Amino acid sequence: MSETDDTEGHLINNSICSDKKLIIQQSELTNEEIIKLEIIELISDLLSNICEENKKKNKQKNLLIKSFNNKNIPSISIKDYLFRLIKHTQINKSTIIIILIYIDRICNINHFFLSYYNIHKLILAAFILAIKYNEDNYYSMVFYSKLGGVTPGELNKLEFEFLILIRYNLLVQEELYKKYYNDLMSLKSDTEEEYESDENDEGEDDIIGNN
Repeated sequence: MSETDDTEGHLINNSICSDKKLIIQQSELTNEEIIKLEIIELISDLLSNICEENKKKNKQKNLLIKSFNNKNIPSISIKDYLFRLIKHTQINKSTIIIILIYIDRICNINHFFLSYYNIHKLILAAFILAIKYNEDNYYSMVFYSKLGGVTPGELNKLEFEFLILIRYNLLVQEELYKKYYNDLMSLKSDTEEEYESDENDEGEDDIIGNN
């Protein structure tokens, strides 16, 4: 496999993790399903935080990726969009991680930023390429286009342009995959620690308030 740019991974390293607590009914899910849901939650929060930061900096649209820019911000959230794509395809957890790697890679190579205007189509194109790279079986482009909310022709165009912008580099080294996975899990740990800290602080305030 080819050598990977040392800058890969900046999406995780340069982002602020959400302080939400992931709540899952573990008794109704397999361990694999729980992990997949956690990964989706972490990735969607990560991408949302990046888009929110770029919004504050007034970095809303990027002409370098015109095909990926929507005229208006889609009404469906990043999290719901990811859940929709993955719920109806049942892809492996490793494929979900690869989606993030491809988005990070295309940003690094082309020096552009993520926004609420382009993130959905970037996710969709990365999703298609990750499936074709990492899954043994996949559905037709017509099925994926309906799932992603675009026409088959537009989906083919997005896939082709994403492939060009990523310089046809779909290889993911095992070490790189592990790095992204571990970094995501560290975000989960940070979130849980912040949540527990907030709960403890609230308890102290209650005690102080009763004195």
